[in-house]
Amino acid sequence: MTTSTTTPRGRPGQTGDRNDRFSRADLERGPKTVLSQGRWANAVLYRFEHGGTTWVVKDFRPRGFLARNLIGRFLVGREFGALSRLDGIPATPQGAFRIDEYALAYRFVPGRSLRGTSDVVFGPDFAHFDLRNAKNMLITESGEPMLLDFQSAVGTGWMPDLLRRFAERVDLAAIYKHWKKRSPETMGADRIEALARMNRIRPLWALRGYIGSTRPDKRKKEPSR
Repeated sequence: MTTSTTTPRGRPGQTGDRNDRFSRADLERGPKTVLSQGRWANAVLYRFEHGGTTWVVKDFRPRGFLARNLIGRFLVGREFGALSRLDGIPATPQGAFRIDEYALAYRFVPGRSLRGTSDVVFGPDFAHFDLRNAKNMLITESGEPMLLDFQSAVGTGWMPDLLRRFAERVDLAAIYKHWKKRSPETMGADRIEALARMNRIRPLWALRGYIGSTRPDKRKKEPSR
């Protein structure tokens, strides 16, 4: 995902309300539910109850030494930085904080991922902007969109204009891909052509996803986050 937001909110590790936060010891003691085990280079995803609040925890601590130290620390810091900049913006995870160098948490919102809602048709006022991977787009119980997983977020403010415009077109094309599946009659000719242009160069993509990723089993229900 790309984002042009560049001004951080709050200090590192301090986005969430201090009274809500919990420690690694709290996480280890308290009951938690595994939402996703991932693979060797992915965080384990938990649902965790603490202080009357339900949290999502992304934790690299259970991974091997190299994965948690070379990949986990970097991705936790990267995602926390993105969530800090997004704090207070609707449709994004709120109250994020770093539990330690291997894990972060944000407030849980009940819902279903877009990947698991083929039977739902959205109106033209429904927009969703996490792009490419439909499982990272959540439909809340109130029918609102929410975006998840910002560990691959990249700011575009520093990029040369040509590169920035290309990166943003990649994201827009991903939005249009889902838009076309859900409500093609509302796209309009310009968006259809923009998607077609990006699809023509899509076979040139050298990297699809990131190390340790895999295609999920579509037979399994995606967990709410």
